[in-house]
Amino acid sequence: MQTLPRILVLLPALLAFGCLAPKGNLGQYTASDGGETDGATTDETTTADAGTTVESETGPDEPPPACAGPGEPTSESADFIFDPPLASEGFAGDCEVSAVDTSPDATQVALTCGEQSVQIRLELDEPLTQFAVGDPLVLDYRLVQSFGQSEWFTLRLPAPDGALLLGGVQAEDLTPPDADEFFAPLSMTRQDGVCPTTIDCDNLEEPLAIEFTHGDDAALVFALHSAVIGESAPYRVGASTARKHYSEANDGQGGFCEVFDVPEYYYRLMFHRLGE
Repeated sequence: MQTLPRILVLLPALLAFGCLAPKGNLGQYTASDGGETDGATTDETTTADAGTTVESETGPDEPPPACAGPGEPTSESADFIFDPPLASEGFAGDCEVSAVDTSPDATQVALTCGEQSVQIRLELDEPLTQFAVGDPLVLDYRLVQSFGQSEWFTLRLPAPDGALLLGGVQAEDLTPPDADEFFAPLSMTRQDGVCPTTIDCDNLEEPLAIEFTHGDDAALVFALHSAVIGESAPYRVGASTARKHYSEANDGQGGFCEVFDVPEYYYRLMFHRLGE
């Protein structure tokens, strides 16, 4: 049998970004802004009862059925276009919904936020009902450049209500830097080891789950799944992507493979407030 060559992908040099101060007020939301929360949103690693720590040299344990993915997996996401383009690490401001255009592929939402125009392209698993044209909203958008681009956003009712209507993550961390309660009243904790996976040169990624809490309620949401959490103000929470990347593995031929230019953790999550 031909010996497999060793694979080496070098880590590219990261670009240095000289960020200007973010536009708007990027203060943290607290428990009084839109609901109560029992704890801060963190990216702290915990081990769930549903699985064991991944070992690359051994076969996987029997994973829970949720690890295989549902018949109709969630694939929600959000993309932003700012006009004028942002020259900083985020934007926060009072906005008004100026247009909502729904097509079979996506929902386009246009916001007017003072002199800042924002276009949001939402890929949703269900119709958008949280707001409509003419509604006032507060947008909080954070951006961090590292391996790629990490984004977090919330759309809330104006003060004094401040209720979270829609939010999302496309990032290496569950929350923005120094904003643990960014998604209050929801909080999240990463769960490793819930989907035992054989890590080798054909697969360097382990599916994760996210534990969401809302008051006294909690839900463990696996990658590609969604759940409804909360009674008085319920939310639909979904994880299109939740995974851990391993930088190296044995190739089964006495060598190894290495891939360093991929972030260790990555998440694509979306949250919707449901009707009362």
